[in-house]
Amino acid sequence: MINSVLGERSSKKGILTRLGKNGKGRIVVILIGAVLGIGLLIFGGTDRKENNDVPQEGVVTNFSEYAESIEKKIHEFCSEVEGVSDVSVAVCFESGFEYVYAKEGDDGNYLVVGSGSSESAVRVTEKPPTIGGIGIVCKGGGDPSIQQRLINLISAAFGVGSNKIYITEAKG
Repeated sequence: MINSVLGERSSKKGILTRLGKNGKGRIVVILIGAVLGIGLLIFGGTDRKENNDVPQEGVVTNFSEYAESIEKKIHEFCSEVEGVSDVSVAVCFESGFEYVYAKEGDDGNYLVVGSGSSESAVRVTEKPPTIGGIGIVCKGGGDPSIQQRLINLISAAFGVGSNKIYITEAKG
């Protein structure tokens, strides 16, 4: 029984042992290992960025898109008010997006991730542009009661002071 187990064991030698009997087999195994190792170094060692730059649905990615979305929302709000039609909206901003970055320790240096050319500061938050003024031209905009309703609506919805909203009647 012991001999039969030992006999089976010796007949089931591994591929490396069988290839090791001749010099060519060892060279083939070493070459295959080297090619696989180099492949892993080349393809496995690439610096892969996390996909944080892909915009999520409904998230604005740049200033012009943000301005356009604000104007569209104001247009939609005003168009829903009774007595208002043919709405045109212009919005001006005091500044662009403001970014706040993480700081490291008490020395005031920014927290940085990555290395070499892929080094970047860690962004904590992003503040949207501040609305500086809103101009609305619409049919019905000459009526003081409609003007007041629109001013109250836009002021409440966007946090803009009533002194920064101007509404006037459209021609025609």
